[in-house]
Amino acid sequence: MDFEKKDSQQSTEDWLDEILGEQEALDEIEADEHAITSAGLTHPSDAEVDAILAENWDEDQVVEDIQKTMGGESSDTMKFDPVPEEAAAYQEGTGAREPEEAVAETQEEPPKPKTRPKRKRGYGLFGLPHLVVTAVWLCIIVLVGVTLGNTLWVWCADIMAFGKEETTATITISDADVGNIDVITQKLVDAGLIEQPGVFKFFAEFTGKKDDISAGTFTLSSSLDYNALIQQMSPQSPSREIVEDLLIPEGYTCAQIFALLEEKGVCTVKELEEYAANGELKEYWFLDGVERGDKYCLEGFLFPDTYDFYTNDDPKRVLEKMLDDFDYRFTDVMKEKFQTLQERYANMLSSNGYDSEYIASHQLTLPQMVTMASMVQKEMATTEESFKIASVLYNRLTNQKEYPRLDCDATVYYAIGDYFWEKEELTQADLDFDSPYNTRKSQGLPPGPICNPGIYAIYAALDPDDTNFHYYVYSKEDRKHLFSETLTEHEQKVEALGY
Repeated sequence: MDFEKKDSQQSTEDWLDEILGEQEALDEIEADEHAITSAGLTHPSDAEVDAILAENWDEDQVVEDIQKTMGGESSDTMKFDPVPEEAAAYQEGTGAREPEEAVAETQEEPPKPKTRPKRKRGYGLFGLPHLVVTAVWLCIIVLVGVTLGNTLWVWCADIMAFGKEETTATITISDADVGNIDVITQKLVDAGLIEQPGVFKFFAEFTGKKDDISAGTFTLSSSLDYNALIQQMSPQSPSREIVEDLLIPEGYTCAQIFALLEEKGVCTVKELEEYAANGELKEYWFLDGVERGDKYCLEGFLFPDTYDFYTNDDPKRVLEKMLDDFDYRFTDVMKEKFQTLQERYANMLSSNGYDSEYIASHQLTLPQMVTMASMVQKEMATTEESFKIASVLYNRLTNQKEYPRLDCDATVYYAIGDYFWEKEELTQADLDFDSPYNTRKSQGLPPGPICNPGIYAIYAALDPDDTNFHYYVYSKEDRKHLFSETLTEHEQKVEALGY
């Protein structure tokens, strides 16, 4: 019996191998998930399967129920074949595979796409008809456009000076105002020259023209556009009156120069004095060692020449123009001459018995040389004698043991404050006036130049004649100076001239 059962089991396995491939026979035959889902069926759970298998089935009752469902088929055709003993034996021998985990009892239906609810035709924003909405939007657009256009027109009209009533106004831009566009703009508004301060400030900043505005007093017209207004307030204004060929004479003091510039309408004396004392100037090599703060601290360096200025000019520009000229005139050859002069000056001190320590502490500086040139400028009667005048002053300066003072009368005028040289004759009180500038009373050079020397006086101070002269006296008849080496010789000439 066992043999027959074994043969039956073997034949069943052969039959399965013929249907399935080698690999498929090893795989578990699973249900078609897609078909199950499409039919709306679900997998029974393990518990449900166990419950079904545990029940006692009435075969006749099942057949009867199926027949009723299918319309009464023959019971012969609906009979269940018993499970073959070979199949049962196969299940017992090989062991049936456990089914995989059951899927969820129900599958969620795919979400339906959302659709926007349809509006009723003929209605737009807030339920208003489309025609009304369109009209509202058009009104808004037109209103914004008109407002923006009107604003732009007002701005452009102010920039280009369209439609303005022509008036004139005078404004003054001080040195402190230069560069402060807020202050300048407010002055233009107060004068009625512009109406849009914010637009003017933006224009001046954006174009970079705010730096073109200079100090001065300007008469301006409301018919000028922004660009023309700024141009009128610049030093290079073509409509600005030019003071041409203004001669600054050689030997003029700062006081005389400032008065002349005010007379010609270039700047006021006060403006020039204040800026010379404390205004910001460019760096100049020759001003090294010159102490600022005094209104005449630039004495000696405002080079006498012929200049072109503007009326109501900027004091900074005016002063720097003359300082630039000094820098230009003082050539490299003159700088070499000055170095030679310093060596020569030291040798003169040494030959007059001064030790090396004294010489090292009394080196000649450039401002001292310019001071010497200013004295030569005021003392000389002709350019030819300027080199002898310089020789006398250097000879006395380097031998103060014998000649303690320079005795230069030109310094007395500066000491007493007669910067305009109005006195024809100096009194004894003037000669005795106590001041470091009075070389009749004080030793050595005065603290600074006593005028602004010309080029010949500077040449003479750089390269004085090599002489033994220590005195000179002016001859009114000959209009020149007479020079002497000794005091006796000098006194004889003074007596002969009738002094």
